[in-house]
Amino acid sequence: MKAKRTNIIKKQGTKTLAGILAVGMTFGTPISVLADDNTSDSTMEQQAEVQNVLAKKVDGSETLVKVSEVVLGMIKRSEVKLDTDKFLKDVTTGQKVDPTTGERVTEPEPPVEPSEPEIPTTPTEPSEPEAPTTPTEPSEPEIPETPAEPSEPESPDDNIKNTETDQNGQADQEEAVQTENTEASNENLISRQQIVKLPQIIDDFRFWTVARIYAFAKEDLYVRESIPEGIDGTADTSDESLKADKKAAKKEAKKLNAIYEKAELNKKAAIHAELITEQEQTEDDATLNENVTDQNAEQVRYIGKLDKNGLLYILKEEENGWLYVESGNVRGFVKASEVYTSNVAQKLLEVYQKEAKKTAAENGAEYTGIEGTAAIAQTLVSPLENQAYTYLRATVNQTVADKNYATVNATMLNVREGKGTESRIVGTMNQGALCYVLADADSDWVYVESADVRGFVARQYLNTGDEVTTQVENTGEDHYQTAEEVISPEENQALYYTLTSTKEGTPNGAIRESILEYASQFIGNPYVWGGTSLTEGADCSGFVQQIYKAYGYDIPRVAQDQSQYGTQIPVEDAQPGDLIFYAKAGHVYHVVMYAGDGKTIEAANTKAGIISGTVNTENAVWATRILEDNEVVVDGGIGEINATTDMYGTCLGNFKITYYCACEKCCNKADGITATGSRVAEGRTIAVDPGVIPYGTKVIIGGHIFTAEDCGGAIKQNHIDIYVNSHEEAKALGVANAPVYLVK
Repeated sequence: MKAKRTNIIKKQGTKTLAGILAVGMTFGTPISVLADDNTSDSTMEQQAEVQNVLAKKVDGSETLVKVSEVVLGMIKRSEVKLDTDKFLKDVTTGQKVDPTTGERVTEPEPPVEPSEPEIPTTPTEPSEPEAPTTPTEPSEPEIPETPAEPSEPESPDDNIKNTETDQNGQADQEEAVQTENTEASNENLISRQQIVKLPQIIDDFRFWTVARIYAFAKEDLYVRESIPEGIDGTADTSDESLKADKKAAKKEAKKLNAIYEKAELNKKAAIHAELITEQEQTEDDATLNENVTDQNAEQVRYIGKLDKNGLLYILKEEENGWLYVESGNVRGFVKASEVYTSNVAQKLLEVYQKEAKKTAAENGAEYTGIEGTAAIAQTLVSPLENQAYTYLRATVNQTVADKNYATVNATMLNVREGKGTESRIVGTMNQGALCYVLADADSDWVYVESADVRGFVARQYLNTGDEVTTQVENTGEDHYQTAEEVISPEENQALYYTLTSTKEGTPNGAIRESILEYASQFIGNPYVWGGTSLTEGADCSGFVQQIYKAYGYDIPRVAQDQSQYGTQIPVEDAQPGDLIFYAKAGHVYHVVMYAGDGKTIEAANTKAGIISGTVNTENAVWATRILEDNEVVVDGGIGEINATTDMYGTCLGNFKITYYCACEKCCNKADGITATGSRVAEGRTIAVDPGVIPYGTKVIIGGHIFTAEDCGGAIKQNHIDIYVNSHEEAKALGVANAPVYLVK
């Protein structure tokens, strides 16, 4: 299986960064010159203290007047200085400043040193001359007057950025920016930005559906509740090992085929028993004893057992070769070395699919998958006691339930944690309140959901049926009261009695995790000034531009422009996938992608290349948020009109539109990853012919924005497949023709 270098996103990451940043900003403020050579800093500060600074007026009379308190503040902030000719002058532009109002004169004064450029508020073109007063070190590249690649001009931020940086992406202190440029400060730069505090996105408790990524057990294995400390689970990916895996999988597939051919259809339950001879059973018992010993050695609990060739789904790849998986009702961790994946798993998948389809056809039933033909894990620990069960709330199972309305007919109805009045009360509902029946509709105690309260109520106190459904649909759900919490969902042991809900969960970290995993693949590749190739070489801004481009975001080319794109937020509020910008002497010179826990992924310099680094808190000035956390619209989102009129670009013509899901009937493959490397998601993913619509392109279909990120063998020319979460929905939507527009 292809190994990936992934970054584990930790919630405490931004808190760690905030603490580091507080220290860095305290000691990282640059010192600016307040006066020229004939007026010392201390003298100016003393004059400002007693408010007795005199300066010439700028109305032509050149009369000496007392400087106002407003302008004194500007002097203290190093924005203006008193020159030898007794005029106040802007330290950046050299313009005269009115000593009373602080206004600059319309005509700028000639600069003291014409050979040095002014530091503009906005980036200038790279053709402007550099402004060092002392030469840089010979080993470092000279800042050119024109960019290395004329077709993609660099702004001054990349010129400054091109100097050598250390392994953490921190630029060496250069004398080139320590002359008059130092009169500008990062504080002044930040003060001119519109940095906002974003509302906190609250992660809900609900599950969401993901595509199936198949894997099969090489031998009998146990699913762990956690990853054992210090134990590597990486599979051997050498050519010899992969050949051995393919040979073993082929042998098992042949063996399964032979058994299925001689087995009677009505004896399916006995098929897996035939796989194990008496001798193998003895060996299996020995293996069981060994695994119990392993459990003690690993110091983790085994929460499920899966037989050889048994089925499991990969939900997440962890560091150090471990996989978070799901099989039946078992959710936990296995070693990558313990399972067949990808192309090797495909051989076993095809055998099981063939047999499952044959069985369905002979029974007059619809083919729904290989579960029931392939073995699934046996539960050793109840899901309620399994700490790994909700480690990641992704599942291959359907998570959105149909709305089965019910209203309360009692004065007040308690929602309980279990079936019976002795169970703890988790919420209450007033008479007439609305809830949804999720399970056990015909039992005395019904499992319901109302707002974020989930639990059991006595069925006799609920009104249900067609009359209630009609009433709710006519009145509108928003006009009904819902349950009030008594305890929080996190403390409610009945919360995951079912994984279904009337609403899909919000995987607000899914796209962030995906973009970091994608970016991490290029760590170790070269840094090339002016470059935009993730494999052949890129500079800092070219690197993040291309990463974002793969996810459908067209951001500016250079760091200075990128720093003004998206929503500017405080550095301490950065989330994984956000961009953080570094500035020196009031000028942005470097950009990094935040990876959580104070770490970065960045194109650092020519020596280090693309690295995993650490946030330079001394020079970090702000972050920008470009990613839309709720972009992954799942289940039911494809009909939402989310494209505004001004977003419609060129019409690509009419396309044949079909719908597909991640089941074997639609995909018929073991790997559920799209062609771009991300997971399919309803409301986002479409499969296209990349020769017609390139990957990463955003298009509008029926007023909804989709991203081209998948493909299929039958998708050619003007044909688009739209991903949905359930096979039933794919069948119901059928086939249609629709115009397709590019997003501007």
